[in-house]
Amino acid sequence: MNGWTKWLVLGGLVLFLVPNRYRLLNLLLGNLLLRKFAVRAAMGIPGIRSKFIQGAFRS
Repeated sequence: MNGWTKWLVLGGLVLFLVPNRYRLLNLLLGNLLLRKFAVRAAMGIPGIRSKFIQGAFRS
């Protein structure tokens, strides 16, 4: 693919994904294995993990 074709494909994907982002997230996170993978990946990021721990164990 040349430069223009890549930008057109990227623009088409963005135009499709942005309005349907919550529908796609619900579809992906509805699957147990994908949900576990997403949670493990998010907890591997120190900033997200610390915010979650702070929120979960507030006194």
